Amino acid sequence: MNATIAGFEPFVGEHCETTATGNLLHAAGLPLSEPMMFGLGQGLSYGIFTFKGAPAPFIGGRTRPEQVTQDLASRLGLDVDVRTTRSPRRAWANVADFVDQGIPVGVKLNMRLLDYDTTGADFAGHFVAAYGYDGERVYVVDTRGQGGARVTSRASFEAARLWKGPMSSNALTWTIAAPHPIALRSALPGAIAATARAFLSPPIANFGAKGIRKTARLIRTWPQEYAAADLAGIGHLMEHGGTGGGLFRRMYAAFLREAGGVLGDASLLDVAEQFEIAAGLWSQVAAALEQVAGPGSLGRAAGLLHEIADVEETAMQALAD
Repeated sequence: MNATIAGFEPFVGEHCETTATGNLLHAAGLPLSEPMMFGLGQGLSYGIFTFKGAPAPFIGGRTRPEQVTQDLASRLGLDVDVRTTRSPRRAWANVADFVDQGIPVGVKLNMRLLDYDTTGADFAGHFVAAYGYDGERVYVVDTRGQGGARVTSRASFEAARLWKGPMSSNALTWTIAAPHPIALRSALPGAIAATARAFLSPPIANFGAKGIRKTARLIRTWPQEYAAADLAGIGHLMEHGGTGGGLFRRMYAAFLREAGGVLGDASLLDVAEQFEIAAGLWSQVAAALEQVAGPGSLGRAAGLLHEIADVEETAMQALAD
């Protein structure tokens, strides 16, 4: 076969899941923007978690891995073929068989094991789109931060997919078909309302505005509990870890502006401005974590988090209404 799918044009985004799914959608004749995919996929969220053995808490600004694609497909009525396996032979076939037919494949894997990775961090909730292979190489599209269209060895590709550990999913792959014209205008209100309701009424206090306020209470003590380098890592991921800056809030603001244009609803532009404000505040919190120097150094960050919670709660209430 040719090294890559004939006529394939890589779609490079900020976030790994929307980049991978975006490549599949573009190839299927549905060229949605990354913010539109993220918003229709009800991706915006907040959560704080402490995992056993982890060097520091984890702060997330979106829903769990795979959920954005699932919710996006549900809203638009797309056909998604998801496959998992522990068989190396079947895992490879789940990629190669589709690529041979000219269909790109979404792949979940551990980022650290790819030849081109520079982070050195085990993260098995990472996604790429595979669009070709040639001998011992695999052609993938990763995020802008990871260099976009890349080439990795088949050995590293398969090891990354079959790695066992936190967030791994048994060589998960997916393909997407768009069997009919989508009803974008009718899909938007439900996706926006569902995002707002989930944020305003979280199942536990680690999520939504409650989770942000909980983080504000905890963050002052972090310099005594965690290494400065690990806190800096939290801040770096919040701002530069494929979030589009501002912990996904800039991406969601862009979605609301685009949705406002589709729906002819100027009120969404006002809410978008609130999320731009929140994004700026999140960037300041991330910077404070990256620059943490000692006890008391995160006091201002705690105040910013309370401000963020108020801004986002008000914005989400407007969307829910």
